[in-house]
Amino acid sequence: MRATIWRLTWALAFRRRRLLIWNLLVPVLLLVPVVTSGAAAAHRAVVVAVFVTFFGAYGSCIPLIRDGMTGWAEKVWLTGYGGRRWLAERTLASVAIDWVQLLPANLLLALLIGTSASETLALLVATAVALLFANLLGVLVATLVRALGEAALGCAVVSLFALHLTGVFRTPAPGSWWAVIEDLSPLRPLHEMWVGTLSGGPGPVAAVGVLPGLTLVLFLLLTIVVGNRLARRVAATGSAG
Repeated sequence: MRATIWRLTWALAFRRRRLLIWNLLVPVLLLVPVVTSGAAAAHRAVVVAVFVTFFGAYGSCIPLIRDGMTGWAEKVWLTGYGGRRWLAERTLASVAIDWVQLLPANLLLALLIGTSASETLALLVATAVALLFANLLGVLVATLVRALGEAALGCAVVSLFALHLTGVFRTPAPGSWWAVIEDLSPLRPLHEMWVGTLSGGPGPVAAVGVLPGLTLVLFLLLTIVVGNRLARRVAATGSAG
């Protein structure tokens, strides 16, 4: 059987209907009032960037920790399915599910603020890029902690630090190392596109720049290369707890 973990993750996401409805409604209830408010465009864009990053990081990390604590990750490991394969399928499925769950909020916001079709598509692509990076951050946190409380705190710290490096909370001096790091961040396209869109300008059409895309690819490849080791650490959570 191919992509077993991918299909299982999707099936579980849609069978847990209460959680699914909650994950569909919360982005709408939180983002729509903020994005359509009269606050400064920069402030509204910060809220979107923070929410998407947290949504992806928590959505990846917490289920992984639970898989480790319940022994499910260890059982998959013992079947010989392959830690790298399990982690890759689970992470990619998590990214896709997160994107689908944010889709109603994104489309509603695009309708309410009047973005063009190209701008809406670009925002959706940038959201996918940000979610993939955030999910990978969640995987990293899951390999470093051993409890749900630690995972929640770890995701918050890592996500906020990544957003800070992206320039979400401050503008780095031109030509500085901080500016270089900001240019490399996969979270930057989402933040800058929302700033541009909410500022009343034409809005960017290109969803992802070369440097953020390259950083994301390298980060993904590194996660896959060390996937067996990461999966082993997640599987060890149950015995450690």
